[in-house]
Amino acid sequence: MSMVPPDVTAFVAAAARLPERTLDAIRQATAVAVASGAYGPSDVPGLSASEFSALRKLVREAFGHRCEELRAGRPGGLRAALAHTTLTAQAVWKRDRLTADQYASYTAPFTAHGVTLPAPDEPPAPRGESGEQRHPVSPPSDSP
Repeated sequence: MSMVPPDVTAFVAAAARLPERTLDAIRQATAVAVASGAYGPSDVPGLSASEFSALRKLVREAFGHRCEELRAGRPGGLRAALAHTTLTAQAVWKRDRLTADQYASYTAPFTAHGVTLPAPDEPPAPRGESGEQRHPVSPPSDSP
């Protein structure tokens, strides 16, 4: 069993299914938020080395089948998708250490495109008896 919480795993899977144009829009929205001071990547709560390693592996595996597609798009597309997904996943994982406004600033680039995420005060989703996540996170239903 992975040490990555199920709601974080579900978010990463949903992010990896987003169309390239949506990932690019997330990249642009994040750049605007950083420039305005509304989004500070260095302010995302840190993970332990083992947590970060597990998250990094999960994100890379989730996007693995899309490497060529994202590299062929805008320059830096793959790197941006990995970075923004990882930072948002950290915010989801450690949301109990963020204010509601901070959490919203880290998740807004994804929620603006229909990705459903846990509320900032929602405790991590428990695993059911069969290991499934009880509060799935999914991309918008109109995603191709």
